[in-house]
Amino acid sequence: MHFTDLFYEISSILIIAAVAGAITVKLRQPLIVGFIVSGILIGPSGLDIVAEPQQLDLLAEIGIAVLLFVVGLKLDPHLIQTTGRVALATGMGQIVFTSVLGFFLALAFGIPVIDSVYVAVAMTFSSTIIIVKLLSDKKEIDSLHGRIAVGFLIVQDIVVVLVMIALSALGRGGSGGSLLEAMLFVFLKGIAFIGVIALFMKFVLDRLFAHLARSQELMITFAIAWAVLLAACGDWLGFSKEVGAFLAGVAIASTPYREAIGSRLVPLRDFLLLFFFINLGAQLDLSALGAQAGVWLSTRMGAIFLKALLSIVFFILAADYLLPLLQRQLLP
Repeated sequence: MHFTDLFYEISSILIIAAVAGAITVKLRQPLIVGFIVSGILIGPSGLDIVAEPQQLDLLAEIGIAVLLFVVGLKLDPHLIQTTGRVALATGMGQIVFTSVLGFFLALAFGIPVIDSVYVAVAMTFSSTIIIVKLLSDKKEIDSLHGRIAVGFLIVQDIVVVLVMIALSALGRGGSGGSLLEAMLFVFLKGIAFIGVIALFMKFVLDRLFAHLARSQELMITFAIAWAVLLAACGDWLGFSKEVGAFLAGVAIASTPYREAIGSRLVPLRDFLLLFFFINLGAQLDLSALGAQAGVWLSTRMGAIFLKALLSIVFFILAADYLLPLLQRQLLP
């Protein structure tokens, strides 16, 4: 059921998403569920409407950049200093425990060792986009648990880069020395990336925004361009687009214009993220789930249970550490 005109294709996708979203809201379910279901309906397992998935991919990637940019706008550097260590501890703790469970669970199903490592990695990392969108919809992104959650999601995104380097070297039969050099190179690129952004914040950003603020349209246009630029730079340097877009938001978070920018980007963010969830559903091949249904269901249930348990434990520990720290810094 392919359309010859791209406008007709996008129009039909939006209509299906609107109907599915309305039904989802009526059933008191998160709107994300309706969008993913609409993606399944338009994908190869349904009506197979999408003839050129590249257009959906592009809109989805811009939506991801805008989402993480808006999140970064809400987290100024002072708050990151107070929650950074907690986010690092919770993120690394969850990665270690969940990966160990995933590895042994995969081995129990008779999966080879190398393949079990990949299963463990897949179980470990959460969907940054979905979690951040849910926190934003519930208006909890500025809460204590929201800041910690965003922090360890960013930690996970950075760690996944190092894990992918290690797995690639392992697959090629690389030596420990080459693996160490690759990880050190990634670390140095990250330091340089953050350093350039810090210099831009200190010497350029305030003066530039003082000029751009004369036109609201120009300021918003620059903000979107800045978010997409750093997302592209983060991807080019070997990090994820999410990390680059998040840092773009953090860079502007210390300016007096962050509230004006953030409030105007929320509608655009929600519209573009619609295509991310639709694209996510459209890529699901339901026919491939049957062969590995038992393994898939067991690993996912195990991951959900362990992540929920670890999140409670680590959050309690983090709160015991963080609350006194915040009181010492915020109270006179």
